[in-house]
Amino acid sequence: MKISGNWLKEFIPNIKINEKLTYNLTSLGLEVSSVVKHKGDLIIDIDMTPNRADCLSMLGIARDLSAVYNKKIIFPKIANIKVTPSKKFINKIDKKICGSYGALVLHGVDNTIKTPNIITQRLNKCGISKVNFIVDILNYVMIEVGQPMHAFDLDKINRLINVRYAKANEKINALDGVKYTLNKNIPVITDDNKIQAIAGIIGGDYSSINLKTQNVIIESAFFTPTVIRKAAKLFRLQTDASYRFERGVDPRLNNIAAGRVLYLMKKYSNVKNYQYNLTTNKELIKKHNHVINVKYNFFDESLGVQISRNFIKKTFKLLGFNPISYNDKIRLTIPSHRFDIKIEQDLVEEIARVYGYDNFEPVLPHNIFKINKDPSIFSENIINGLVSRGFNEIISFSFLPKNSQLSTNNISDIIKIKNPISEDKSELRASMVHSMIRAYKYNVSRQNANIKIFEIGKIYNFVKSKKIKENNILSGIISGINAENNLKSDQENLSFLDLKGHLQSIIPNIIFKPYKNIKHLNKFCQATLYQGKHTIGYCGEISQELYSEYGIKNNLYYFEIFTDSINNAIDTKYKKFSIYPKIKRDLTILVDDKIYVQDIIDIIGEKSFNYMINSKISDIFYNKKEFGDNIKSITLEFIFQDCNSTLTDNTVNTEMDKILNLIKKHFNAQVRT
Repeated sequence: MKISGNWLKEFIPNIKINEKLTYNLTSLGLEVSSVVKHKGDLIIDIDMTPNRADCLSMLGIARDLSAVYNKKIIFPKIANIKVTPSKKFINKIDKKICGSYGALVLHGVDNTIKTPNIITQRLNKCGISKVNFIVDILNYVMIEVGQPMHAFDLDKINRLINVRYAKANEKINALDGVKYTLNKNIPVITDDNKIQAIAGIIGGDYSSINLKTQNVIIESAFFTPTVIRKAAKLFRLQTDASYRFERGVDPRLNNIAAGRVLYLMKKYSNVKNYQYNLTTNKELIKKHNHVINVKYNFFDESLGVQISRNFIKKTFKLLGFNPISYNDKIRLTIPSHRFDIKIEQDLVEEIARVYGYDNFEPVLPHNIFKINKDPSIFSENIINGLVSRGFNEIISFSFLPKNSQLSTNNISDIIKIKNPISEDKSELRASMVHSMIRAYKYNVSRQNANIKIFEIGKIYNFVKSKKIKENNILSGIISGINAENNLKSDQENLSFLDLKGHLQSIIPNIIFKPYKNIKHLNKFCQATLYQGKHTIGYCGEISQELYSEYGIKNNLYYFEIFTDSINNAIDTKYKKFSIYPKIKRDLTILVDDKIYVQDIIDIIGEKSFNYMINSKISDIFYNKKEFGDNIKSITLEFIFQDCNSTLTDNTVNTEMDKILNLIKKHFNAQVRT
């Protein structure tokens, strides 16, 4: 959405239109994608997230900025509009489609007058072209306060306005020149004779406004977002109105918008008299009168910093939450324009974004804490563990071709898509085995036969009463050889034992028990996985039926783990790392060949020499001519580092002397020269 900086100043006087403004917008979650200077103005293009439909207007953006700048916004002037019961223009309104419908009727409008320059200029800056006086006023108010409206030529409306669902095969010639054939899921605006508009999306050509129009009905309504979204998606039609309605327009805004239109009409034209009819669903008003009570210390505990009560209360007041303090709590009435505020944590986010995320000081975690059973945390640990063992992660579709799972699952378990996007995506996967095998086949066909892949995702099954159940799954496949061809190690084909070793390395306390009843695995090479008495998955070689189905010649070993069933609570310790450089020293000694090198490393480790953080064997060498029989040369590598300062050579030399004396004493070692 494009906005004008100068226009914004009418809502927040004395605000400076500069880089800080664009920074504050992005910090609030209204990400600025571009800024263009235009004739003394700044045109700011904002990428709006779907949950912030309230900011699809100058008023909404100004309201958010007012909390950052700690300034009250100035609302646009509106006419004091009254409901006129004497003349009725509204008949039947389907409450499922429209929760509130207002009809502003104006007589004797001169639509040939020129739209004021200030309006056309501002619309142009926001990317909206000039049409005619009436339509320009409606577009201007939409950008200004966020309420999409539509104008009908009153002389072309036969009696009363209705809002209903279309009947099958009804048609409408729309303003875009397209003739649409409707169905029972399309909301429409009608009079007593014909359809005049697709509700909340586009008007009809027959009752459209032109330069000869003198009498108009201006629609200002609240349409149910899901109804508009489905209709717009069906026709692949997105207008400025549908873009706002499908995200959610303030249900209490239509009266304000109608009053703003009337004010501008009176200001720029000769309109004096009007009628205004309104019908509102009382249940809608109750629904958007949500109250949340929050303890003040909940904000501090959630954000990790002390936030003053005055800042919290003032912020919510500027954002329109009508805060009331009592005892140690604050009572907040959620504004009707904030569809995204549901729980206490949403309110914490409001304070955080106004306070500024950059103002939170980074804090290191404690040295030790308990990891809970958060699936996302455990999934990350699994990913790291498998990747370190040479696995590659894949992401595959949750959809599979029709009847492709009959070899692995009962037909009653398989969920079929009623309206699939294509034949090869007509079923939800009930197991990941087909996804894994397909990924294997894709790689093998590209000369990559040595495969270790895994995926963390969901599978879907029918359970009792045809309810759909989702399960979080970790699955994987291995096949091929254990190493590339080299001189140091022999190549061996991967086997079930390799798969078992991988699983033991990433899942604590895993137990393997032989099993025979898993349909898509070889009954002589499969196992059920346990933690204690709880089943957490299964593994094994795929069945002969799957080998034949996919034309696979190499052995494939598959595992599937139910991640929600895994007990992953562990203690994790963290230690501060040193910022000072390491010092490496080598020591080459001659010892009897009967002495195990690991014994030397162990005895050095037991003594815990100062600043030594690691020791290892870097080389073993035999030379009978130089050393004699039964003597070997060993090179040991030692790493020293201090957490508080840079080590000196003298300090490290002292520790190396101690190490050498220890080795000489216990193993009769000699330094090789």
